[in-house]
Amino acid sequence: MKISSARTRWGSCSPDGTLNFTWRLVMAPLEVIDYVVIHELAHLRVKNHSSKFWDVVKAIDPQYKEKRKWLRENGGKLNL
Repeated sequence: MKISSARTRWGSCSPDGTLNFTWRLVMAPLEVIDYVVIHELAHLRVKNHSSKFWDVVKAIDPQYKEKRKWLRENGGKLNL
């Protein structure tokens, strides 16, 4: 796992399985941080954003769509 100063991604999963998260997430609500972590962990099983991927995310976080919406609407405000 690595922490970055990425401005356009909340997280990513590299081909070798390294999870990367932007430090800006610390300003988000805990449930949103949990969603981003779940999202990236799901990429360890499914490398793309297919329906299979979203099924994995939904199995762990049935309300993931609410958290995605929060990030879209509020993510730009997570700056110092």
